[in-house]
Parts: sequence; C-alpha cells; structure tokens
Amino acid sequence: MRERTEGGAKVYRLVSRSTETHGIGTSAGQSLHIPVRKALAGLVGFLLLGATLAPIVQNWRPTPRDSFPFSYYPMFSAKRGDTYVVNYMVGLDEQGNRHTIPFSFAGSGGHNQTRRQIDRLVREGKAAMLCQEIADKVGSDAGPVYSHVVIVRVVTGEFRFDDYFNGNKTPVKERIRATCQVARTEQAKEVGH
Repeated sequence: MRERTEGGAKVYRLVSRSTETHGIGTSAGQSLHIPVRKALAGLVGFLLLGATLAPIVQNWRPTPRDSFPFSYYPMFSAKRGDTYVVNYMVGLDEQGNRHTIPFSFAGSGGHNQTRRQIDRLVREGKAAMLCQEIADKVGSDAGPVYSHVVIVRVVTGEFRFDDYFNGNKTPVKERIRATCQVARTEQAKEVGH
C-alpha cells in the first residue's frame, strides 16, 4: 500500500509542476486566465459563425450580391430552368451514326475551362475554326475509337434536365454551328484498319 501512496504523490508533483509551467494553476490569480481564454475563444467562434451566416440574407434581397469570401452560394440555391443549353462536338461515321467527341479534343485544360473556351469560340463566330482543328486531330491521332468518323460537327444542343438524368441523352433541339470533313493521314488510316 505504501508504494501506491508514494507513486500517487510523485504523479501529483509532476502534474502540479506542469500546470505551473503552462500558466494553469489552482490559485485564484492563475485561474483567472482560464475564463479570459474561454471568453476570447467564444467571441472568436461567435464572430466566425456570424460571418458564415451573414450572406444568407442575400437570398431575400431583390438583387442579391455574391462576393468572395462571403458567398451565399447562388450556384446551388438559384432556381434552374427545365432545360440547359450546351455546345459540344459530334462525329459522324460513314453510316451517319453519332459519336460524341470529348472536350479534350478542343483544349488541354480541365473540363469546365475547355467548355468555356468552346462557348466563347461559338459566341465569337469561330465555330468553323474550332471544327477544323478537331477534325484535324481526329484525322491524325484519334486512335481506333474515332477511326471511322468522317465528319465532325460543332453543335449547340438544348437538353431537358429530367429527361437527361433519367437516361434520355437526346437533345430537345440542336443547332449545327459548323461541319468539317475529316482528312486521314496515312498513319491514322493504318490504325483504323
């Protein structure tokens, strides 16, 4: 029993030295630091909570303003229409079958960055230039997947959200912006056949 008592005393001395070293003690003067720290932590937490919730009021303004870092996330809260318009590329084989050409043929950036570049080119009336660049890529180094594509089109399509996400990928309407023939290089012809 005596060993336990001595061991407990040693632990108590270690703990009391540690608390004195770190400014946390049991005396009235030292315990004053604890409420001040807690009050400061509470105030900082309250201010951060207020900064997080403050942008919500933008949802009820006639013309909401979104700004970084106080965003009310309009991309998630805005009411969307029933349809969505998007520009994309389509390849046609000799039988007229459609093959969607990935955005990576139009640019080397990420999906959204490349999509914006395509939108800008179509908006500026440069769809034919984009179409020819993609047709050249398909003709020279597209590999066996696109080896039977003979025509490339830049298209603006309108899709219904409900239909699209229920499996019907057919656009409600389409507008062909540019059409280009695919010219095959000798190396690409060998890969395709």
